Amino acid sequence: MKNFKTCLFALITIFILAVAAACSSINAPTPTVVPTEVPTTIPPVDIQPVDIERTLTVQGLERTYFLHVPPGLNDQQSVPLVFVFHGLQESSTYARTYSGLDNIANANGFVVVYPNGSGDSSERSWNAGGCCGYAEENNVDEPAFIRSIIEDVGTFVRLDSKRIYAAGFSNGALLSYRLACEMSDTFAAVAPVAGVLVDSPCQPQQPVSVIHVHGMTDTVVPFEGGGLNPSSGQPFTPVEQSIATWVKLDGCTGAEKVEHNGLVTRTAYEQCKPGTAVELYAVSGIGHSWPSPYVVPISQIIWDFFAAHPKP
Repeated sequence: MKNFKTCLFALITIFILAVAAACSSINAPTPTVVPTEVPTTIPPVDIQPVDIERTLTVQGLERTYFLHVPPGLNDQQSVPLVFVFHGLQESSTYARTYSGLDNIANANGFVVVYPNGSGDSSERSWNAGGCCGYAEENNVDEPAFIRSIIEDVGTFVRLDSKRIYAAGFSNGALLSYRLACEMSDTFAAVAPVAGVLVDSPCQPQQPVSVIHVHGMTDTVVPFEGGGLNPSSGQPFTPVEQSIATWVKLDGCTGAEKVEHNGLVTRTAYEQCKPGTAVELYAVSGIGHSWPSPYVVPISQIIWDFFAAHPKP
């Protein structure tokens, strides 16, 4: 009997302790979980400088361009893009050399592309809408090529869609005018050097800023008009006619502002549509060429104009 009471007491004691433990567990406060800290920003990654020729197939035609990505960029920057189009029977190598824009890109953090025209390597040309050579004769789709380049460059850097620009010499200048007419949704500003507007009709959907550079002794595309368009057999129109077209298209209603600085006469047209401008740089003593930086720092002037005129 005594052993029975002892066992019963032990069982009761174990039961009470178990109930107490359960209650203690139920009433215990929920432990606080400290969240692991997650970075709110991803640090930028440096982009390696690039100097390379790229090949694209556009509408069945193999096209090439040279790409220069300067040092000092990272993958979180929105970077400007400048096209430089060579003259008739030239190449991207020529344009890269005489424009000197690689060095300016290195100092200012923008990407430069130097496309090659189509046709035989010694006869490369651009379809500028009314000139020249193989490209015009075969109605080569230059805007399609340009869009493909932009897409390809976008695999290297993050492009700023409001800061895409085009400069060109001679046949390349004619093309830059065509792109302003037909790709105004893409280009913020253009810089034709030694070329005029031959694409007609020119009906841009958006304003495009223009800085035109021309040698006063040019005999190929004369400042006052003349010479011979090799495609139409007609003389080129005067430079001032191209300028007058863009003054009207960009809604410039103010007076002309003329400045003389050594060999250069700069004419700026005032009160254009917001964010846009039209300027003419007439260079004395210069013929059909991209002015040498030892004569006029025209490439730096062009970049400064571009930098000041992104798309509104």
